[in-house]
Amino acid sequence: MRLADRITDVLTPHMGAFSADAAARHVCAKLQIGDTPDEQQLKRLYDYLRQGLVAYVGPERAEVLAAECVRKATVETTAP
Repeated sequence: MRLADRITDVLTPHMGAFSADAAARHVCAKLQIGDTPDEQQLKRLYDYLRQGLVAYVGPERAEVLAAECVRKATVETTAP
């Protein structure tokens, strides 16, 4: 599963499928993050998502969702 798809899965319940998909693809393209991000890219992904999600879900929930996106990215890319 592509990274953008994994991010979309996390965000869809909070933003709707269309907005979540658009946001996920935009973030990956803007930050130039592929399907196997390194630690630095994951940190940038977390920061960017956290800041952007505040408008949708508030600051506390934005932190949780950004962390979940990074966790899913890490789990999926390190799974056999």
